[in-house]
Order: sequence, then structure tokens, then C-alpha cells
Amino acid sequence: MKITDITINLIEGPKTKDAEHFAGSASKIILRIDTDEGIYGMAEGGRQYYLYKAYIDEIIKPLLVGVDPRNPKIIWEMLTHGTGPGLATKLMPQIVGTIDVALWDLSGKAAGLPVYKLLGGAARTEIPLYWSRGSGWRKTPEEMLNDVKLGYEKGYKAFKIRMDWRSFRQDVDPAKDFSLFKKCREFLPDDIDLSFDSNCGYSVPTAIEQGKKFQELGIAHFEEPLPEYDYKGLRQVVDALECSVSTGEQEPSPYRFRDLMEIGNPDILQPDILNVGGITGLVKVYEMAMNNNKIIMPHCPQAGVNLIGSLHAYSTVTNATRPHEFSEEFTGPVENVAKLFKEPIVPENGVINLPDRPGLGLEYDEKELSKVITI
Repeated sequence: MKITDITINLIEGPKTKDAEHFAGSASKIILRIDTDEGIYGMAEGGRQYYLYKAYIDEIIKPLLVGVDPRNPKIIWEMLTHGTGPGLATKLMPQIVGTIDVALWDLSGKAAGLPVYKLLGGAARTEIPLYWSRGSGWRKTPEEMLNDVKLGYEKGYKAFKIRMDWRSFRQDVDPAKDFSLFKKCREFLPDDIDLSFDSNCGYSVPTAIEQGKKFQELGIAHFEEPLPEYDYKGLRQVVDALECSVSTGEQEPSPYRFRDLMEIGNPDILQPDILNVGGITGLVKVYEMAMNNNKIIMPHCPQAGVNLIGSLHAYSTVTNATRPHEFSEEFTGPVENVAKLFKEPIVPENGVINLPDRPGLGLEYDEKELSKVITI
């Protein structure tokens, strides 16, 4: 089996205020890897269509056309480390991650097995999700509560609210941030988890002060209290608080998680399937996490192919019992996303059940997809 072509398309997403805050994230980049045997793999890219297209056309296709796609780990090393004939450049983790997800999907289809079986087998295929809602920086407590209520009505049993601060907005309005959490915490029953994501927005003293206030009300985990590069500051926050502190979605390599654990010592690791280099990168992080007895809770909120890829990898970790992140903010209602697939995989009462279909278990409905492709 040989790769014959790699293509990408851009499909239009919903025009929402949340999507506007993250320029371009309302749309999806769909990547497809075709082979000479008619089997193909799919994945979703990040936000920059023309950047992806340049990488695919100028670098990836010349390297991978003619290569056997059933070696995703070896191809991952080639693209990540610049190993192989004529290579000397490491590629962006998100580019590698997109290729990697599609290769695992393709490999599973070629073997007639779900990806989780290629990875060694699933500890469970029924995985709970937590409802993630953001843009807290511009919302009133009542508006955020309405977002939480939407997920509660859908049957979710765990929640997280996010501030979605952009870079260098340190300690803008922690009192207002806390009012959002308090409003939602007072609504939710005691047995329903609520977490808070400051999106790297606090200094060390503010993070500690906020964390202690969250503890008093009851918080499941306190996410990204500091800028992602401040490992030493993170250690101060972790040591000062009793609640679980999480981080890791910004890390651009699985290998950085070693130093993150040794220096920052977060309670929970949150690798992102694209940022860390796809399913291959996730597996490397999970192995380190298990060796260090660390809790893992992956970051991949958007409904679609990559979410399912993240769940396949997560399902193989026996001690990974925390819910996985999920959001409809940038894709619109999951029912609309489901229409794009022949056999969609969607949450029911806050839980996703992974099927035993080959690959990631998803196949786009070409007729439906053609209605929304913009490029």
C-alpha cells in the first residue's frame, strides 16, 4: 500500500461570537490521505488553511507520496525530528498532528480494526465527557450560567467554564472571574463537578488567592492558572493549593511534559491531540503520565474527527477515569456536525461510546460535505 495523494479542504462553520474570538476556528480544515488501494484516512487541521496548504503542497506531499502509510510512528519521527533521506527540518506540531491522526485512521481501516485496538486495546469504550464553555472574559455570570444550563439539560455530569483570555492579560478582573464560577457552582448539584480555566491569565499570587476561593466552593480542577511557560511559578501554585491544578494543552511536544512534571508538578496533564503531534504524541505523554502516576484529562473540545481520535487514545489508558473535554461552541450543535457523517459518533447524556468500526469509525458523507466546502 502506498500513499497517492494528500488533500485539504475548508468547510464553513457557524458564525458565533465565540468563534469570532478565535479567528478562523469556526471553520474546519479537512485533510485526506489517499492510497493506491482505495483506502483513505481523515483528520482535521487547525485554523490556518493557507499555512496548511503550503506545508502539504510544498513539503508533506513530496515526502510522503509513495510511502506506506501503515507506519504512523515512523512517519511521525520523520516529520517531527527531521529524520530520513534528505530531511533536516522539523515541522510544526499541528501539521504533524493532523497527518498523524489521518495515518492512524487509515492504518485502522487497512487492518480492519479500530484505532484503539492498534494501540493495544481499550480499557473502556464508554467515555464520559465534561461540558466546556468559554469566552468568560466577555460574559456576565447569568450568560455563563445559561451556557452551563444548556449542557445540564443535555445530560452532562461534569462542567468547566473558561475565561479564554488572550496573551498578556494578567490579572485583568479576578473578582469578576470568580463571580462566574460562583454563579454556576451555586446552580449545579453538589455531585456535579465544576472546573475553572483561567487560560494562563493570572500571576502567582492571584492564582493562589483565586484557587483558595474556588476550593471553598468546591472545584474539580483549576486549569492553566499561569502562563504555560512558567513552570517554577506553577510549582508555587500547586504547592499552595489543595485542589487539583491542571495544565499542558499548550505544550508543543510530548517531550516537554517531562520537564513540566519535574519542575511544575501539576496534578493533571492535559495534552492536546494537535499541539502534541497527534495520536502518536498523545501515547508518548500517556506513558510518561502513567510512569509518574499523573492524572490525564486530554484537551480537544471540538466535536469532530480529532475528538474521536483523542478518545481512541484516551480509551487505552486503564487509570484514565476522568471525563474528556467536549464543546459545541465552534462547531454548532452536535446534531449539525453529525449530519456530515454516514454513521456519526455523538454524545448521549454526556457520554460517548466508541464503536468497533475500523479506523476512527467515521466516514464523511460526501454529499453533505460538498454542501459546506468553501475552498
